Amino acid sequence: MLQEQTVKRLDNKRSNVTDQAKALAVVLREEFGVPFVFYDVKSGTRIRDLEANEPGGATLDAPKVLELATDGRARVTPLPNGCYQLSLLIYRAQKPVLLAAAEAEPLVENRSKSPAAREQAMLQNWLQAVSDRLRLGDQVLSRRRPEEAPNHQATSAWEALLALDQVARGLRVLREPTQNQQSVLDSAFSLVPMQALIWAPAQRGQAVLCVGEPCVAQDQAPHLAAALSQSPDFNPPAPLLCNHVSATPLAARFPQIRNFMAFWVTDHEPLGWFVALNKKDNAPFRRSDAALLLPFVGLLELQFRWSHRYQDLKDLLVGLTRSLTTALDAKDTYTYGHSERVARTAVELGRELGLQGDQLGDIYLAGLLHDVGKIGIKDSVLRKQGPLSREEREHIQEHVTIGYWILAELRQIRNLLPGVLYHHERMDGSGYPDGLAGDNIPLLARILAVADAYDAMSHQRPYRDAMPYRRVEDILVQGAGSQWDKQVVDAFLRCRERIHAIRQRGVGDSLRQAIEGALRSDSCVLPRPPRLVDVLGPEAPSLEASNP
Repeated sequence: MLQEQTVKRLDNKRSNVTDQAKALAVVLREEFGVPFVFYDVKSGTRIRDLEANEPGGATLDAPKVLELATDGRARVTPLPNGCYQLSLLIYRAQKPVLLAAAEAEPLVENRSKSPAAREQAMLQNWLQAVSDRLRLGDQVLSRRRPEEAPNHQATSAWEALLALDQVARGLRVLREPTQNQQSVLDSAFSLVPMQALIWAPAQRGQAVLCVGEPCVAQDQAPHLAAALSQSPDFNPPAPLLCNHVSATPLAARFPQIRNFMAFWVTDHEPLGWFVALNKKDNAPFRRSDAALLLPFVGLLELQFRWSHRYQDLKDLLVGLTRSLTTALDAKDTYTYGHSERVARTAVELGRELGLQGDQLGDIYLAGLLHDVGKIGIKDSVLRKQGPLSREEREHIQEHVTIGYWILAELRQIRNLLPGVLYHHERMDGSGYPDGLAGDNIPLLARILAVADAYDAMSHQRPYRDAMPYRRVEDILVQGAGSQWDKQVVDAFLRCRERIHAIRQRGVGDSLRQAIEGALRSDSCVLPRPPRLVDVLGPEAPSLEASNP
């Protein structure tokens, strides 16, 4: 009796709508990266219960809320300060109950009129897609079968909201995609009594995930995904429901499947199938089951979108970094490809020292950026053929502090600054700029010091020819413990073959030829530079800096 009264209160009180808004606030913030606030579409007033969790956001007066609610569309509105106001309606029982609003900053600074229009159109399509997905979820939830008990329906919906809120809070963009996908499956599995819930990716070679009893072998999951895609009843975005597999051609290939409910997951390209298998107690799958699982399908699609966009951002960051170092290399014909080779050599050293994941990503970016301060060094000093004077030597040593201040305001790569600033320190304390010694020199800088010295000695400079690699190794060994960290030099000797291969590939020569070809012909197509995953392998780490 007490449980029935509790469910009734949850159905009748306004707090149920508020709790729905709290769960959606998490999803919308993760999707767009900005906080959303929620307004009652009847009164136009803001729901104050959410302020503690979602500070900021868009501030709207009641007439504006009512205007947007009457319009009914998801809308992106340019603001005088250059930002955008995002607004979309939240439906309950196919009726608008809330307006979600946020203020988003422009994606690109110093925009012309045309790019700004394209940016607004892109945001409009993005916002409308999210709005359509939320409304579709509400439509499915509203079509629950009438023969199911009302109290059971309310309890299941409430449990689904709580599960959705919990899994949404636990998702992290920086986590490996399969971990997020597994979290979604684990959370959804508890809502419907079934034998198994699986994720069957559309592309071969991707991870097949399963919760519950394995009804389908992993190597059979791609075949199941292909069969579902070819089903005559396949009509996305509606779920594919079959309660009598024995009467279909699937029975011969998958005799262990009695019934299933499958959801097609896509984001501009086929991603895979979210499949519930064999409802327990020989019961059939119903539309109410689909209503409980559909929000998790939407969350899975959002997770894929986050992952793809984050990978694009990582590649963009590496590309911009490489462009910056290429501009630096262009100042001196003797240093083409130096930064790229140092970065790759440093990654091999770090890998040999047992570093992995994010640490290798930091090493690679720091290697690309270690000499960025030479942009502020006079060309006459960089290209001087003979020995440098004391004043010229002091001037060129300034490149580490110049590089530091160039990058100091970039919060996302702030943890790379020790490598940029200290890669010319020496173990005996006679280096620059601060005369650090021994373990007081950050490990990142000690690794870069060996990689930088090896590449500098291995390639031609204005004042000397390239040294044979045996001679370079002898110099590194002689300087181990005084100039360079002996531990890093020992790692160099253990992985010398991999490092020599980087030298022999001639990154600088190929880059110089590509640039010269582009200057000779407008039709010349430059070769695609390597992505982060090309350098670090399939387990390419995130580039999110740790806040000091």
